[in-house]
Amino acid sequence: MGFKQNKVNKDLVHSPIIMFTDRALSQLKLIIENDFTLAGKYFRIVVSGKGCEGFTYAAGFTDLNIDDFQIRIANSSDEMYIIIDPFAAFYLQEASVDFIQDFDQDAEGFVIINHSQSEFKGKFWKANPLKTPPLNPEFNRA
Repeated sequence: MGFKQNKVNKDLVHSPIIMFTDRALSQLKLIIENDFTLAGKYFRIVVSGKGCEGFTYAAGFTDLNIDDFQIRIANSSDEMYIIIDPFAAFYLQEASVDFIQDFDQDAEGFVIINHSQSEFKGKFWKANPLKTPPLNPEFNRA
């Protein structure tokens, strides 16, 4: 019984639309085709933090969890999928992924852009409780 159910009710969360820039798509394909240690792993987007300006996001390769959304990359001609947990899916309903390579700034990696980021600044949930994810009934018990 190693499965831990997610607190967010996946059935009440819409599947997000995730677009990749051409540069990000090329980099993802390059990584998948050339790194044998990633066999059976999926590209995952997560919410990594929260600040005054909204959420911060991270990406990496992990295993598939039972309650993950498997999202087809919207603008990929190939059948390419990424995964996202229900919590992140709730807040990332429409997002883009880019890949930056800035050797002057020593910055390289995937960047996630939430097209609704402005809705999640500050303590947004106090002004609008509907902006909090729906919980599974087991976690709503007092």
